Amino acid sequence: MKYLFCLLGFILLVGCSKSYDIYQYDNGDDYVQDGMRRIIDKSTQKIGYASEDGKVLIEPQFAFGFPFKNGVAKVTYEGYKLEVPSSENEYHYWKSEHWFYIDKQGNQVKK
Repeated sequence: MKYLFCLLGFILLVGCSKSYDIYQYDNGDDYVQDGMRRIIDKSTQKIGYASEDGKVLIEPQFAFGFPFKNGVAKVTYEGYKLEVPSSENEYHYWKSEHWFYIDKQGNQVKK
């Protein structure tokens, strides 16, 4: 019986844990830039940021987010993805009216 409770607890723990992937860019894993890389929540498709060793520093919450550069990243909570004309659906870009910058702690900053 004790074994059954331990097994059930383990299954619940694993099943409830967040599952993130490294954001895919340019046909591979996102590059580490400024000590950070983008991650994506598998279930919500939201973007967040992790350190080079994989520690989640900013939980996935952004619809779109650019890599960090000089300590800041450009992000947005809303927007949409558009195809680059004549790219035959190979290239895309993000459109939003509400871009802002964050620091490495996830705080909104002015740039």
